[in-house]
Amino acid sequence: MPSPAANLPAFHPVYMRLLLALLRQRGEDADALQRAAGITTAELQGNELLVLTKVRTLISSALCTSGSPWLGLDLGALAPLHTHGAVGFATQAASTLGEAVQTLVRFIPLRTRAVRLLLERGAVVSRLRVLELVDLGESRGFVLDALLIIQERLLETLSGNRLQAAHYALPWPRPAWAAHYSQLLAGQISFDAPELTLSLPNRLLDARCLTADPEAYALAARECEQRLSATQPGREIAGRIRKQWLLQPGLFPPATAMAERLHMSTRTLFRQLERAGLSYQRLVDEARCEHAQHLLGRREASIEQIAERLGFADTSNFSRTFRRWCGQTPSAWRASASGANNQQGDD
Repeated sequence: MPSPAANLPAFHPVYMRLLLALLRQRGEDADALQRAAGITTAELQGNELLVLTKVRTLISSALCTSGSPWLGLDLGALAPLHTHGAVGFATQAASTLGEAVQTLVRFIPLRTRAVRLLLERGAVVSRLRVLELVDLGESRGFVLDALLIIQERLLETLSGNRLQAAHYALPWPRPAWAAHYSQLLAGQISFDAPELTLSLPNRLLDARCLTADPEAYALAARECEQRLSATQPGREIAGRIRKQWLLQPGLFPPATAMAERLHMSTRTLFRQLERAGLSYQRLVDEARCEHAQHLLGRREASIEQIAERLGFADTSNFSRTFRRWCGQTPSAWRASASGANNQQGDD
């Protein structure tokens, strides 16, 4: 009997469409593999996440049929940025590589629920950890290889440079075909790690993205947030709260006042948020950060005025908080956003 996790939504079908297209290019009977995995045409062409058991079956069959244990690397290298939907558009518009990574961490559940990302910011080097949430079985190497290449290609596209300063730690022994990693990855590679990680110097994460667009980022991130709220159980309450904030942009009342607006007790509000894995303060921080970025990008108000609008007692407090949110000061964020817009205007 399959485990309960096998029936959980796990991967967006676009990646399986890409895999089947790759197999067809190599002369394989992709349609037969699709049928054997129990994936209907409607499921394959839809936007709902495919269940884990079907994805594992398809990937395992593809690995066996192709005879290429590095098939996940090939798929990751072929996946263009638009493959990742609204998440890809949001990362593309991010102001810095660090913001792009944080965006990917936040919204990866829209593309897969089999893994979770965690960015650990160090003093000089930061680590992007890939945490496996389910048993991927024989498809594990394929999935993690594809995810590694997708992350690397994304950051290279945004920076315009190869990631020679990166370090990739892979959670398995060095395979006989390890040369394929060196052909695709620019940084250092090590094996036998406890988990898949991508380590990057902070100077790289602080670099401005070539495609930075603060207004486009705000729109794309808002769309991702709405989709995330709609797909995760219990997040309806988050959507209701955000709708209240839209009525008075920039104003974030305390939880007691919000509960009154929603016609419920503060205790009920906290309980519903807890069920969704959220907190009121976290929602406030996310909304204030988004609003701060919007104001900084427009350049119509000084940093002091923005701090006051957002309810901070002084500018230094706002700067410290914004740095915690985005990894850089408001002035640095504004300068990078301005530079991106100027460059795009000159192109």
